[in-house]
Amino acid sequence: MNDRYAFSTGALYPLESDHALKLLKEAGFSHAELMPQAFDDISDRATVSYEATGVHISSIHYPLAMFAMLYSSHKTMSREGRKLSSDIVKLASRMGTEVIVIHPTNTYASEQRDILEAPVLANIAYLVDLCDDAGITLAMENYPVGVGQHPDTLQAYIKSLGWPCIQPMVDTTEVCEGGGDPVAFLQAIVPRPCHLHLSDFADGKKHLPAGSGDIDWPAIARILTEKEYAGYYTLEPGYKNYLTDIPAKLRSAYEFASRTF
Repeated sequence: MNDRYAFSTGALYPLESDHALKLLKEAGFSHAELMPQAFDDISDRATVSYEATGVHISSIHYPLAMFAMLYSSHKTMSREGRKLSSDIVKLASRMGTEVIVIHPTNTYASEQRDILEAPVLANIAYLVDLCDDAGITLAMENYPVGVGQHPDTLQAYIKSLGWPCIQPMVDTTEVCEGGGDPVAFLQAIVPRPCHLHLSDFADGKKHLPAGSGDIDWPAIARILTEKEYAGYYTLEPGYKNYLTDIPAKLRSAYEFASRTF
């Protein structure tokens, strides 16, 4: 059994992040992906509270609540977003975080590209420079539509950006929503994904707890072993599955990860 199982605090919204980390520790998790829900979640005060839990923040998902601050074409918002990016990387460096998760940009029509896309890419370039200096990998997550829908288009998009610290990652349920097979998607990522988001899919419902849907988890585990995956096995179910009986559900999640990978 490895000890690289992690769980996203985003799945424990609306709990305070330090409380979520404490519950994860009690359930057996040594690692977590932090999904900041407020600016205070990235503060020095919050960092002290995270350290007190004893949980390693193995990855940080660029906060969805503030996504527009990274993917913005507005000059002032972009300036404020760069301050946020700097604070996130500062937190990551202090916590020994190895991965920061971001998403692909939108596909713009040609007449919009220079006005809307160029400033967004400049914001990402700023984050890339910070991550390069800190030795942090930027994980580009696949997405059900657009350039992230297929492994070849995702990898071609990342290559076109020309930033070595950006590497492809795989979210199993997003593959399913995009009409793909997670096993085939993982097989096609060369040489291997840098990071994982693991949750299940069934009857059109996404982000189910891993093991409760239709995904072939033994096959997923085999592919990852064959590819010598050495990252974290990060469970990222939807928070609506974890509003009640949280400690028991977290223990069950840890047990699933430990017996599967």
